[in-house]
Amino acid sequence: MNTDTYALELQQISHTFSDRQKSVHVLDKISLTVNKGEFVSLIGPSGSGKSTIFHMIGGLLTPSSGEIYINGRQVTGEKGLISYMPQSSSLFPWRTVEENVGLALEVEGMSKKQTLQLAREWLPKIGLGGYEQAYPHMLSGGMQQRVAFLRALLSNQELICLDEPFGALDALSRLEMQNWLLSVWEEYQRSVLLVTHSIDEALLLSDKIYVLSDKPAVIAKEIVVPLERPRHEEMMVRSEYLQVKQQILSLLKNRQT
Repeated sequence: MNTDTYALELQQISHTFSDRQKSVHVLDKISLTVNKGEFVSLIGPSGSGKSTIFHMIGGLLTPSSGEIYINGRQVTGEKGLISYMPQSSSLFPWRTVEENVGLALEVEGMSKKQTLQLAREWLPKIGLGGYEQAYPHMLSGGMQQRVAFLRALLSNQELICLDEPFGALDALSRLEMQNWLLSVWEEYQRSVLLVTHSIDEALLLSDKIYVLSDKPAVIAKEIVVPLERPRHEEMMVRSEYLQVKQQILSLLKNRQT
């Protein structure tokens, strides 16, 4: 298989957590791909190992077996190769918005002067012009998530991993942020892997969805989303949308494969 066509490829990833008391087999031969410029979602029951997969992609955990490739290179267990956005915005309260945006770039070696200049160029593009000198506590939850996503977007890493980034928002704010993320992604086409519990979120955003079973998790189904781009929320009432939603819901209800 030509792995260099993928931003990310997991090959037969399995993992077992063990201690003196017991062993828990959480992942069983997970294989998935994210093409370059593709938006992929991972959805499954609570406790099915979605966050464990993210920790392995980020190099925080080494799988019991299997291999991870990023941009065609075998990187299993290596850190610092992805851009990551967690469930909370994880902004530093003592840093201004523009300083928070530039943090990842500073870590990657860019001067603070350059990071601030870049942040000032980008913040108006995501609707936060005028907030450069604000502190995180002065922003709404959705605005904080925009800052966190911009920080991820500006990283030099090709792959962005989003871990339930809008899970803490109310329904209306969440939909607004999903539409905002769509507009930004459709313009800049980064490679994205999203973990979510929301079927609607996965369908609205993704080119492809992997549905996980209950643990030990396997890929229950790989689904190519049958919706053209650009996407918009009116698509959520179309028959093909509702059919795929029902298919995913049935898989999640069954839980085991």
